[in-house]
Amino acid sequence: MHNSKYLLYIDILGFSNLVKEDSPKIERLFTIIDNLNMHKHFDFQTIVFSDTILCFNSGVPTTHDEYLVMYACEFVQNLLYRSADLGIQFRAILTYGEFFYEKLSHIEKYYGKALVEAHDKEKEINGIGLFIHKDILKYNTNFETVCFDKDLHFVYLMQCMESLLPYAHEIPLRNSVVQDVIDPSHIKLEVRVLETVKKNIDDTQLDSKIRGKYSLTYLLYQQRYGELIDVLEKNHFECNIISPDVDWESF
Repeated sequence: MHNSKYLLYIDILGFSNLVKEDSPKIERLFTIIDNLNMHKHFDFQTIVFSDTILCFNSGVPTTHDEYLVMYACEFVQNLLYRSADLGIQFRAILTYGEFFYEKLSHIEKYYGKALVEAHDKEKEINGIGLFIHKDILKYNTNFETVCFDKDLHFVYLMQCMESLLPYAHEIPLRNSVVQDVIDPSHIKLEVRVLETVKKNIDDTQLDSKIRGKYSLTYLLYQQRYGELIDVLEKNHFECNIISPDVDWESF
């Protein structure tokens, strides 16, 4: 297909409310976005406007599809980790299709069917997180997924939770076990994301439609990490339950 790209379309959720409330989170959010890993990779280019982030492979792909898909997913994982402390969520679609980009004298020109389709599809998704189009799912070799609808699969970005799964029935774990299988700083962030999603279901979110998006996403996490989530819920999402031997405050 002429001028086809791997296009990552990210929508920051609740952005307009943050602006209306003059929230200090806005400045922190843009600092986070400005320092994402996607800006440092020579095979990708990024455009940011308001609450939308576009990331796509620059030029004609010179590397394997698996490589580009892996990095695109890792870019979203990086955003997930960095925004965890802000309690800010996003919805992202990774797709492949026609996308044109050119830097003109005074503006950036970009458009394409992939962008229009990602924009339209993103608004339909009754959930949060990263979703990958079924047509490129075969190139995803690093992250677990589950079918979400006729076009998309939900991507499980929580790789520390994946690593903990085989040990779920042994919790609490010894410090040595934790250090061998996960990065404590990352599991702490993943637990915080789960806690934020749960709070938006139970307490924070008053809009029923938005609460429904959180509920469905949490259900997807429960379907995969059920035993781990049960333990975390019973202990108010305190990481100490995973291992009391780890100095979680240092991470």
